[in-house]
Amino acid sequence: MKKSKRFMTILSVILMTAMLSGCIAVEMRVNGNGSCDITYTIDTSGLLSKSEVEKTIKEIVEKQNQRAGKNVAILKSIKEDKEKGIITALLSISNINDMGDGSFFGTVRHYRMKDGIGLDGLVDKKGRAVNEKDIPEDLYVVYTPGFEQESYGIIKLTIIVPGDIQYLTGGAEIQKSNVAYFSGETALVVFKKGGGGFPYWILLLAGAIFIICLIMKRKPTIAPVVSPPVTTHAPESVANFPTEPKTGSVSAVPGVRRSSEEV
Repeated sequence: MKKSKRFMTILSVILMTAMLSGCIAVEMRVNGNGSCDITYTIDTSGLLSKSEVEKTIKEIVEKQNQRAGKNVAILKSIKEDKEKGIITALLSISNINDMGDGSFFGTVRHYRMKDGIGLDGLVDKKGRAVNEKDIPEDLYVVYTPGFEQESYGIIKLTIIVPGDIQYLTGGAEIQKSNVAYFSGETALVVFKKGGGGFPYWILLLAGAIFIICLIMKRKPTIAPVVSPPVTTHAPESVANFPTEPKTGSVSAVPGVRRSSEEV
């Protein structure tokens, strides 16, 4: 009962603001460790000032942390676009399970153990109804309550999960592999942890290839060693050495007369 009152207090403030302004967009970006960042984009149309919205949100965050006994929520930033009449507030939640409103992050198995609701009304990525018993227990669940009570189109909720969405509440819309959009439906997503979003490993691979190419370009090139031409000039003493006499002939020796000249 206390958890329900805590959430309804927060929700009533949001709804009051929405009724004055016309619309609120809520984006819930879930991290792999169960923490999340919640962005509220409030169309005030000039009816509320930034200081009024900031004061209200800070009071809500302070009360929620006091009841939880620790800092569960932190107001990270609040910005105003006066031209468009929009105020954007960013809250950081350390653990979805500590929000105190019945919100859940964990496996399907643990969600079933806690008697979590909504698993009986899910559809797959193609919009086909699925049997609750066929949902694997090792998949992960993100659930946040209260938005199914809003049927006037005032609050638009987007949930971004750290993986590939496998199932979600019937009537909700899958905008990307890891992004679900809700407008009055039970905000429940079942996903396979680890996938989804942009494949950042591609950036790492591209970076490694770039570094290798850069190193190769800067590496000094070694000029090939050219051997000097081999000369075959024989020594002059060898080149001038008298050739051998032909067969049958006698080489002329100074001071010696040939036999045919002998008396």
